[in-house]
Amino acid sequence: MNALILESLSPLIAIGIGIIVLMTQTAIRRNASAAAGISLLTLLSAIWLSFNSWPSAAIDATPLMVVDGYARIFTVVLTLAALVTIIVSREWMNASGLEHHEFFMLVLVATFGATVLAHAQHFAAFLLGLEIMGVAVYTLIAYPDKSWLPIEAGLKYLVLSSASTAILLFGFALLYAATGVLGFAELGARIDQADALLTSTATLMIFTGVGFKLSLVPFHMWTPDVYEGAPTPVTGLLATVSKVAIFVALLRWYNAAQLWEQATLTEALSWLAIASMLVGNFLALKQDNLKRLLGYSSIAHMGYLLVALVVLGTLRDTEIALEASVWYLIAYTGSTLAAFTALAAWQSIQGKEERSDRESLQGMFWRAPMVALLMTASLLSLAGVPLTAGFIGKFYVVASGIEAGLWLPLGALVLGSAVSIFYYLRVIYALSVNTEEVPSSIAGQPLLTAAFIGLLVAVFALGVYPQPLIQLVAGVL
Repeated sequence: MNALILESLSPLIAIGIGIIVLMTQTAIRRNASAAAGISLLTLLSAIWLSFNSWPSAAIDATPLMVVDGYARIFTVVLTLAALVTIIVSREWMNASGLEHHEFFMLVLVATFGATVLAHAQHFAAFLLGLEIMGVAVYTLIAYPDKSWLPIEAGLKYLVLSSASTAILLFGFALLYAATGVLGFAELGARIDQADALLTSTATLMIFTGVGFKLSLVPFHMWTPDVYEGAPTPVTGLLATVSKVAIFVALLRWYNAAQLWEQATLTEALSWLAIASMLVGNFLALKQDNLKRLLGYSSIAHMGYLLVALVVLGTLRDTEIALEASVWYLIAYTGSTLAAFTALAAWQSIQGKEERSDRESLQGMFWRAPMVALLMTASLLSLAGVPLTAGFIGKFYVVASGIEAGLWLPLGALVLGSAVSIFYYLRVIYALSVNTEEVPSSIAGQPLLTAAFIGLLVAVFALGVYPQPLIQLVAGVL
């Protein structure tokens, strides 16, 4: 049994060992190439071990963590996102003149915390993963210490995130006071017999804390400022690894504790989803800065994801709601990561890291066609245009919503998606504006070129031929 547990937790162990090795290497001899190599080897090892130890059934590795197909899928997704972040960061940091070593280490630490969240089946593991990831992300946001904008963004995120974590912790305490347990499944068995006022207050506080982390309306106002101020590769990490890991843990709790049986909570989530979809998309319309635009867009995408939770509470059909959520999370991760990867590469080419307004994007198609192609693909996918991963993700959510009869949230989703097409196309148009600047290329950077090709293939392959992933997702949920 001990060997089975070690094997099931081997991806997390690999990341932990990689962090220790990288710390030791940095302390003995600082070498950027060695640090990048250790980081990439660590993440590749974790991905290989995830496939090699894929469980045939759920394994309770510890009372705090469960290893199942759901955890494995997102371990691979989160680790791949971190892998791309490190590849992009290396080129971006070379252009910016920043130190690599601690940056790579912090990315690994954030990934470790995210994978703990993906395996959490107890609020102790939930909090542990959240804080490991959070501390690393705070530092990554403020990493360029010679610029005031990242430091301001890091402080803003630190203060507000700390406040939301305090609210979250108080919610955990009230939940424990009401039920005497903090395991997700045990909570589901006891919540009906517990004091209704305590459990309702605790649930409200927990969703408030999680709502901040996911930047749901009305807890969203930090998002555009932090997205704009953070280094571009870090913004991509924050928008994908951080948010996806938290939603994965939230979805596991919501399902295991059978919170979908609480009609009032389902109704509240429905209105939260509607507000996030509409506010996120309409505020994105006013943005000239691409990072701020993607920040408001991410608010809307988290609202789309909430529709899947509402479906679960309405249909009481866990299979369709979980499939919709998993598919949308994968599509969102690939599309968003592609957008920030393209932006970081473009900023490295231009040597203008702090500029991400539409004017600075002009001429991308003529100067860097590969970068422009990836940016266009990512924006079309985020808009939900057919033949992209984003279209299949939205199709899943809409189909499940129709089956549940959620006409008001679906109306908000359709309206928000229509609005989003306008502001995404406005950015794509800016890329095509002709300029007389000299063409550039990423051909001399093989790892970055491989990351570009991988993201392009993922965005289009999941939209054109989604059946293999559909079968994989259906088989593990």
